[in-house]
Amino acid sequence: MAETRITDGYKDNIDVEKEAEKICRWAAARAGVIVVAPLVGTMTLMANEVYMITRLAELRGIKLSESAVLGLLGSLGATFVGQTLVTLIPFAPIQIPVGISVTYAVGKVANAWLKAGRPEDIAAFKEVFDEARSEGMKHFKEFGNMDCKDKPLGDESKRFKIDSQEIFDTVTRKADEAEYKFEDAMRKMK
Repeated sequence: MAETRITDGYKDNIDVEKEAEKICRWAAARAGVIVVAPLVGTMTLMANEVYMITRLAELRGIKLSESAVLGLLGSLGATFVGQTLVTLIPFAPIQIPVGISVTYAVGKVANAWLKAGRPEDIAAFKEVFDEARSEGMKHFKEFGNMDCKDKPLGDESKRFKIDSQEIFDTVTRKADEAEYKFEDAMRKMK
C-alpha cells in the first residue's frame, strides 16, 4: 500500500489513543445522520469512512494514499457490503444503529491496523471489529446525539472508486471458506 511517512513528533503531546477514539466516535455520530439521507447516504457514508481512516492515519504520522484507504475498506469485504446494503433499506430504526456501529467498528479496526504497522492480513482484526461493533451498538444513541454529528470529517460529496467486483469476489471467497469449514466440522461430528 502506497504511503508517505510524515515527520514523527508533530503531535507528541497528545494522547493518540484518546484522540483516535474521538475520531471514531465523531465518524460514527456522523454516520447516524448520513445513513438516513435519501439517495446520497451510501456514497456519503463511504466518504465519511475514508476521511475517518485518513484522520486516524494522520494522527499516527502516516499519510495514506486514497487507494490504500479504499484497499482497507475493500479488504473488510462482507462488512462493507453488508453496511452498504443496510443503508439502502429506508427504515431509520435499522439504518441508524447499523450505520453508527459499523462505522465505529471500521474506525477501531483501522486504528488497530495502523497501530500494528498496517499488516496485509486484515483477518487478524475480526475480533476487534466484532467487539467494537457491539460497543457501537450499545452506545449508538449516545454517539447519535453528539454535537459533532452535523460536522463532516471532509468533503462528503467526493466519490471514491471501489472495485465492486473485487469486493464481491472477496465476499464470495470468504463465504465459500466458511461453508467448507462448516461442512468439515459437521463431517467430524458424525
